[in-house]
Amino acid sequence: MAESFSYKLTNENELFAFDFGQVLAYNETISTATSSIIVMDGVDASPFSMLIGSPAITNTKVNQRLSGGISEVTYRLIITITTSQGNVVTAVGDLPVYANNLV
Repeated sequence: MAESFSYKLTNENELFAFDFGQVLAYNETISTATSSIIVMDGVDASPFSMLIGSPAITNTKVNQRLSGGISEVTYRLIITITTSQGNVVTAVGDLPVYANNLV
């Protein structure tokens, strides 16, 4: 499953959402969610520093707050859920980051 994100500026602190509604069965809920982030293009020795707090579950959505990042680096945000029926589903979203003066 993949989400589409346009971009994030280095000075922004915002939530990014993944909607798992299309993969959940009737009455199935999200029990747990974990997040990670990796570099897809560019260089950042500590991409995990962008993750602010733990992912938050709201109904069928999982939100992860991100802050910072390095300009002209593309990151991949990865959310993995475990459902009430024991299913494990992973979603990804690629996110380019730019400095304020490059947009």
